[in-house]
Amino acid sequence: MSLAKSVGETRSDALPETIESPTAKLVYLALATDGAATVDDLRKRLDVGKLVLFETLGTLESKGLVDADGRYYLTT
Repeated sequence: MSLAKSVGETRSDALPETIESPTAKLVYLALATDGAATVDDLRKRLDVGKLVLFETLGTLESKGLVDADGRYYLTT
């Protein structure tokens, strides 16, 4: 099995099927990779606006995929 195929399979296995939005997928994968992050951390890393991040994180949190711990967000 090639490395690219192995990495692709790992990423798709780690991504919950309930996430439909490309932005939500990006945010979820960033949190799953880096662990806890603030909105500012995510904004700088992903080049996504704060309003979009707050909306996306709220959606992920309502689905039980992300938790907020004070300023930090992390995957569940």
